[in-house]
Amino acid sequence: MISRRLFQRLLLAVIIFALIAIVAIFIGYRRATRNPEVMLDLIQKSADMHLAKIRQTASKNGIREWRMEAQSATVQEQEKIMQLVKPDVEFFMNDGDDVFLTADQGTISTDSNRMAVSGHVLARNKQYQFETEALRYDPDTRQLSADTPITLSGKSLTLRADRMVMHIDTRMTHFDGNVEGVISENLQF
Repeated sequence: MISRRLFQRLLLAVIIFALIAIVAIFIGYRRATRNPEVMLDLIQKSADMHLAKIRQTASKNGIREWRMEAQSATVQEQEKIMQLVKPDVEFFMNDGDDVFLTADQGTISTDSNRMAVSGHVLARNKQYQFETEALRYDPDTRQLSADTPITLSGKSLTLRADRMVMHIDTRMTHFDGNVEGVISENLQF
């Protein structure tokens, strides 16, 4: 009998402890949701964040420069870097013929919006597309640059080079190192 009575008291104590824990968690959750600034402050003080399905738009002087979507992102606040998985970037052009870029991975400097992508990098607009393994974007100069071999192709040309720099606003592109290509006689400027 004594062991049965001890068992019942122990079971009652566990149930009471569980109820107290549930009430405490509920009250804490209610406080956090009523004051989201406290919750955000706690997240920012922690080390890193991992975000799924991220979308970001960069603007300068009220003008959109680019829009990016990615499958996921990991923010490293100390290093001021956001690491991206499968970024998909649209660079906005003055004439509306935007440049669309995809890659396997990338990084964005959160303090400067400098971007670097790598792994099966493909960029295209209405007329051309280029492929490379790594590409950087500098928001100060609005330049895309590649230091890995690059192939540019369109309806009337194919061009290969070791390096490339493209000025997004002027569409001037400079190829360097082992430049070779085929240009069709139907090429129109």
